Amino acid sequence: MFLDSSALAKAYLDEEGSSSMRGVLEGRRHMLFVSDFVVLEVLTSIRNSLRSAATVDFTHAVDRFEADHLRLSKVDVAPEIQKAAIEMTTPFRSARARSMDVLHVATALWLQRNVCLPGQVMTIVTSDHDLSALARDCGLRTFDPSREPLAALPRVRR
Repeated sequence: MFLDSSALAKAYLDEEGSSSMRGVLEGRRHMLFVSDFVVLEVLTSIRNSLRSAATVDFTHAVDRFEADHLRLSKVDVAPEIQKAAIEMTTPFRSARARSMDVLHVATALWLQRNVCLPGQVMTIVTSDHDLSALARDCGLRTFDPSREPLAALPRVRR
């Protein structure tokens, strides 16, 4: 399962989908992957969301994320993945996905080819509608913790 920052940040903030995202992290029914860019994206999201919050609340959220992200499997966005993302821009030119969205989908597709069991489909956990649409167009599953109950998360064969 690949975690996008739009969903992962919810685990450290109080907003719609936060409890579902915490459930994804706590349940750990799946191997959880993030790209090396997601760490910076989540920290930036926490900073932006808690800019006017008490320092203790901000520090607590960052500390929880730093503890969790050490247990996530990081995927370096290698030249092979970057090339695949660039190649996706033509066949999916009508997609509204932004550059980081395309990189995340390319990373999830790489994981599907190189990590998943045969016949298994990678799931991207995201609350970004445009990323989700591109992921589905590429044959990936999606899960939005803001809109779907945790029980809707696909089970993975081991």
